Amino acid sequence: MSEVAAVWWRRPRLPSAEPDLDEDHRMFVRSEWEHFLGGVEAFGGKLWVNSPAANRSASFKAPQLLAAQSVGLRIPRTLITNDPEAVRQLAATGVPLVYKRIGAAPRPPMATKLLLPSDIERLSTLPACPAIFQEHIPARLDIRVTIIGTEVYAAEIESQKGTSPLDWRFDYTVPFRSHELDSSIRDRLLRLMHRMSLVYGAIDLRLKPDGEYVFLEINPNGQYLFIELLTGIPLTEKMADLLST
Repeated sequence: MSEVAAVWWRRPRLPSAEPDLDEDHRMFVRSEWEHFLGGVEAFGGKLWVNSPAANRSASFKAPQLLAAQSVGLRIPRTLITNDPEAVRQLAATGVPLVYKRIGAAPRPPMATKLLLPSDIERLSTLPACPAIFQEHIPARLDIRVTIIGTEVYAAEIESQKGTSPLDWRFDYTVPFRSHELDSSIRDRLLRLMHRMSLVYGAIDLRLKPDGEYVFLEINPNGQYLFIELLTGIPLTEKMADLLST
C-alpha cells in the first residue's frame, strides 16, 4: 500500500464467503473482511477518492443536510422520523410534502413521491420503518453538480418538461445541458466538500422559479457518466487527471 499513489474507493463489495461454510463462519469471515478493508486506508495511498471513513459518514442524509445548512446552503424543511403523529402535525401546517427513503438508492431506485391524503391514512405502518419527509420544492430546473477535487461542474435538467417532474432520475429524455452555477453557491458547495472531507461528490440541487438554489443531497459515490454523455462535460477526463496527479 505504501507504493499506491491514488485509490478510487467506490462502492466496494465484500468478498463472498465459501459456500460450504455454516452461518456462524460466514458471519466471521464477513466481519474479518469488513475490518480489514475498513482499516486499509491507514497504510498508504496519498489520495483517496473518497476515504472510506469520509465516504461512510457522508452517505447519511441527516449529517449532510446539517453540514449543508452550516455552510449557508438552503435546505428543505425536513422531518426524519418513525412517529406518525409528527408527520401528521407537519402535514397539518399546509406545507406540501414529499417522502423518500433515508438510505442510499437501491437498483432500481425508489422514486421520491408527494405525500397524499391516502399516505396519511397509512402512517400506522411508519413505526416499523422510518422515512424522510421534506417540503416540496417547486423547480424551474433540477441541477446536478459533480465536484472532482476543487473543480465544480454543473448540469441543468429540464425536469419539469418530462414525465417525472418530481424525480428527474426516471426520465432522461428531457434536455440536459451545462449550467453556469452562481459563484456564491459554488463556493458554499466547496466548503461543504471540505467540511465532509470529500474529494468527489455528486450533488442534487433544485433551482426554484424565483432563482433560489436549494440543496437536496450529496452522494459521495454518485454516478457521473450519464451527465458526460448527455452534456459533453468531460468528467471522465477530469477524474483521470485527478487520480494521476
